[in-house]
Amino acid sequence: MADPLVKLEKLKKNFPLGRSFFGRTGYNVRAVDDFSLEIFPGESFGLVGESGSGKSTIGRCILNLLSPSAGRIEFAGKTIFDSEKGIHLSYKEMLPLRRDMQVIFQDPTASLDPRMNIGNIVMEGLKKHRIVERGEVEKTAGDYLELCGISRDLSRRRPGEFSGGQKQRIGIARALALRPRFIVADEPLSALDVSVQSQILNLMSSLKKQFNLTFLFISHDLRTVEYFCDRIGVLYLGSLVELGSTDDIINSPLHPYTQVLFSSVPQDMPGPRPVRTQLRGEIPSAINIPPGCKFHTRCPYSKDLCSRSIPVSEKAGEGHFVACHRWRELLWEKAGDNAAADI
Repeated sequence: MADPLVKLEKLKKNFPLGRSFFGRTGYNVRAVDDFSLEIFPGESFGLVGESGSGKSTIGRCILNLLSPSAGRIEFAGKTIFDSEKGIHLSYKEMLPLRRDMQVIFQDPTASLDPRMNIGNIVMEGLKKHRIVERGEVEKTAGDYLELCGISRDLSRRRPGEFSGGQKQRIGIARALALRPRFIVADEPLSALDVSVQSQILNLMSSLKKQFNLTFLFISHDLRTVEYFCDRIGVLYLGSLVELGSTDDIINSPLHPYTQVLFSSVPQDMPGPRPVRTQLRGEIPSAINIPPGCKFHTRCPYSKDLCSRSIPVSEKAGEGHFVACHRWRELLWEKAGDNAAADI
């Protein structure tokens, strides 16, 4: 197997809060907590979870747009951040890597400078990194715009003259123009209409195959992740609770939280509705994370052990890992129920 393109080890990101109303200090928002992951060349890795689970923070830490609190980040064999060795690449040191690491933002309107025309937006990165000769910059920018479905004849127009879907195509062209190896797609479809979402998703799939791109695809749209991604990681309060191939996570979820997430997806076809597991309460605050398993306060299967001990990620199959104290027991119970139903 090829070496991972992106490697994260025990990544942590805390956001310190100021003095509270009662004068207390020292509070931290634990956005990412002991997160480890490997993303391999040419794959699309989907990161899913509820809002506030830390998905976007992880993507920004990989790109060095946020400074991690602890852990290690490696890209293409080069260490970007290592808290133990005191390594944290500066802006200047990151420049050679920037062209290989690009991002597609969630809000295409906010991510494009309204004062610049779209031709200059795409040309900006080409000029900065000297991707092509000076005389070829404008033509190259037009080529990438057309590749993403925007005519080069419109390159003098500003972002405000385009629809949301067209703006996202411009954002994709800007990222692609630098010929990156890795793209963080941070909920790139959530601000778009459903009909436009499918067009953008098909465009990204086509470009992935054409340029052999590697994606970190951050989303809360589980159907989109199922269609686009090769592997899926399920995030809860900054920690990875389950990791596996798309087929394993969709068809054989083992963690109760994963089961709840995918049982909440609306049915495509009419018919009998499956029994859905109901969660208790709301997701806890990242300032005051519960002891033991972070999910035990909402899990319908939790026991005393879950509130006392942090579960360790265990191998449940080839490339399938789950962090749950009771996953084996629950799997056996389910197998017994299915066997009884067949009799």
